[in-house]
Amino acid sequence: MARSILLVMAYGMIPFTTSATPLPTQYLPIWGGGGGTGFTRACGTGRVLTGLQYRVGLVVDAVGVLCRPVQADGQLGSQTTVGSLAGGSSGLLHAKSCSSGQVVVGATMVFGSFVDGIHLKCSAWNASARTYGSTVLNNLYIGAETPRPPGGNMNSNLCDARIQPAVGIRGRASSLVDAIGLFCDEP
Repeated sequence: MARSILLVMAYGMIPFTTSATPLPTQYLPIWGGGGGTGFTRACGTGRVLTGLQYRVGLVVDAVGVLCRPVQADGQLGSQTTVGSLAGGSSGLLHAKSCSSGQVVVGATMVFGSFVDGIHLKCSAWNASARTYGSTVLNNLYIGAETPRPPGGNMNSNLCDARIQPAVGIRGRASSLVDAIGLFCDEP
């Protein structure tokens, strides 16, 4: 068999590639209160999470995803919204995104009975390797401009595998966002 691989490589009959088995989707913990109905907002196949759109008053009223496609050469395409907001219709509409060339790789959730705030963690995207960097470059705060005293809880999580940036959010919501977490996967 080794000889046939060498012949194929030497004569270019078919490209020699190795395919790694994809890792399972990594579901980070959901942090927040116990109320609300479950929701998931995914970027979709071939896309990565690069920010959030949200409504905010005293707490996070609603949340949705901002995503970029990963193009054939590994570069990130233009950012778009995907799907609707989960939560209520109160509060002012905002959006925050990682800088160009960065992806979401984790978050710190601030919560009590509801989600008070979210600190998204952004890292550089390496297009040729299709991985994110090991250094968090930005922390984007999602929440009230003058936050109320937090509910007393704060928990952080990062995506484990550098080939699996965040690709969506999940949690529970009703008229407010009760709880939220990220999930990570290969784009």
